[in-house]
Amino acid sequence: MNAVRKKLSLIKGGGLAQAMQRGAMLALIISDVVGDPLDVIASGPTVADSTTVAEAIDVLQRFGAAPPAVPQPVFDFLHQLTARGGPPPIRATVENHLIGNNAMALAAAKRKAVELGYVVQLLGSANQGEAETEGRLLARQCWKLRETGRAPICVLSGGEPVVRLSRTDRPRKGGRNQHLVLAACDELWSVGMEGLCLLSGGTDGEDGPTDAAGAWIDARVIAAAHAAGIAPRDDLAIHNAYHFFETAGGLFKTGPTHTNVMDLRVAVIA
Repeated sequence: MNAVRKKLSLIKGGGLAQAMQRGAMLALIISDVVGDPLDVIASGPTVADSTTVAEAIDVLQRFGAAPPAVPQPVFDFLHQLTARGGPPPIRATVENHLIGNNAMALAAAKRKAVELGYVVQLLGSANQGEAETEGRLLARQCWKLRETGRAPICVLSGGEPVVRLSRTDRPRKGGRNQHLVLAACDELWSVGMEGLCLLSGGTDGEDGPTDAAGAWIDARVIAAAHAAGIAPRDDLAIHNAYHFFETAGGLFKTGPTHTNVMDLRVAVIA
């Protein structure tokens, strides 16, 4: 997607830096991408484009993109670019400075957890994978720490997992953080949540097409779900996490934070 975006935009793919014919440019960058690649964050407006037009066309072809979903002028423009050669050089002196990323958010969370008296286990900021798998792994790790560790413990991790939607005609609503926590809830459903609390949220305050940043679970949420006669597996199967947590009381709502350094997961073992 970034390879295509860069070719269609006057700003992305170094376009902003190219527009500045001389002098010095200072870019202050907040990363919402695993690994902080400067040419991918916001499609790299101040970083030279390393992708080619051929790669952009290949991306569209590989994913079966075609009109009308992707308008015909997009393809026409890309083929015109092929005959023009490479992008113009960046003549200005550009300094790119990373001032915010997921690792910094994790470091701040760790400082606060230590201040509150927790022993911290830091799992890093490059966790990707599938949200359901990541949720189950985190749940098993927390359960093991509850059984064998010396409390209080705080487990922190960051990154951005993905969700592969199942096919269903039933209505559904959710986001990757809510789905991750729902998978953790299903994993711990039979063993209980006494002494455990687990949260996953987007640092931008928005998780999927919902008004929640994510979700959290503890013994009270589990008890509320039992009382309401709902089980995580039913909503997990159709990716309907919002419904479960709206009923059980585990939605995490912050409102938009107006910044984004990916997702943050916090688990505490009392």
